[in-house]
Amino acid sequence: MHWIAAVVLLALLEYFGFVFLVARARGKYGVHAPAITGHPVFERTFRVQQNTLELLIIFVPAIALFGTYISWRWGALLGLLFILGRAVYAVGYIRAPEKREIGASLSFAANAVLLLGALYGAIRALLR
Repeated sequence: MHWIAAVVLLALLEYFGFVFLVARARGKYGVHAPAITGHPVFERTFRVQQNTLELLIIFVPAIALFGTYISWRWGALLGLLFILGRAVYAVGYIRAPEKREIGASLSFAANAVLLLGALYGAIRALLR
């Protein structure tokens, strides 16, 4: 389970990096808080941060439960796929919104497998 913890921490560090990118974009494009609209590159950077936050709400408990009920090794690998997907999503989306699909698909698929696997494992454990 230490690998699961390490992957969760990497995901949180990645998110922290996205927070930093938003702060930098605010300064670069003159979008002062609390505004969340302005320059299109700022808005896309902000969406990367917000979308990642929305997915982390699913990712963190799903990876922990998947690791508990199914496999910490596979959970850690799926978690790394999620992190890679978020990075690809961020680079693509900030450059051009139509380039976000691959990263979005990778992170969505990883989350879906983690969540469904955790659900399957929890139900199987209850029925024993």
